[in-house]
Amino acid sequence: MLSELLPIDLSPLSLGAGRVGLVVVDAGVAFTREGNLSDPTHMVPMVRRIGERWTELRGLLGDRLHTLCFLDTHHADIPEPPYPPHGVIGTGEEEIDPELAWLLQEPGVQVIRKDCINGFVGAIDRRTGENAFCEWVKGEGISTLLVCGDCTDICVSDFVVSALSARNHGLLTSADPDTERGRYVAEITGLRIAVLADACETFHAPGFHDRPAAHHVGLWLMASRGALLVSDIGP
Repeated sequence: MLSELLPIDLSPLSLGAGRVGLVVVDAGVAFTREGNLSDPTHMVPMVRRIGERWTELRGLLGDRLHTLCFLDTHHADIPEPPYPPHGVIGTGEEEIDPELAWLLQEPGVQVIRKDCINGFVGAIDRRTGENAFCEWVKGEGISTLLVCGDCTDICVSDFVVSALSARNHGLLTSADPDTERGRYVAEITGLRIAVLADACETFHAPGFHDRPAAHHVGLWLMASRGALLVSDIGP
């Protein structure tokens, strides 16, 4: 029924000649292995698919691939309703899944620890207002942004929807809209934001959160806002 009411379309994506940014959202222990929100049955296979996708991308792109990992990291005295405590500092839940720990040792990989669902908001420095994600995109000259991780309908979709708006608001280009209009428009309209559907996942909680339905709705929501849903990647 969901497929009929909320259809989605997955398509192959040619990466082209530009620089590619891979954003890995919350592939952390709190969701993959242990804790109140963990679902090892579905999340551990996702972690392996992320690793496979990264290896594939590195083979295709070499040093044109740049990777950003968001890790959900919370203080014990600041809850995040409606969710129970998770990813609390010092518990080990705030660390990347052990099967992806190698990724943090690779060149061109950056980590942003976030204390809220939305990684775009979590990347904002409360003191300066600078957004580490925006600066990463601009600094690396990203022309294609690929997103994966969990949960499809929560942290992934919140981030992707925000990134789409940030792109159109000119936050992902360093060009001046008045003095560099051509470059400004080109970098906004040329930045592709895509979701690696098979490397996204969400949790299953019977009677509360149906995994297949929630995953589908998350993908549909992102596509309805303008994200590309990717089935396969190529040169």
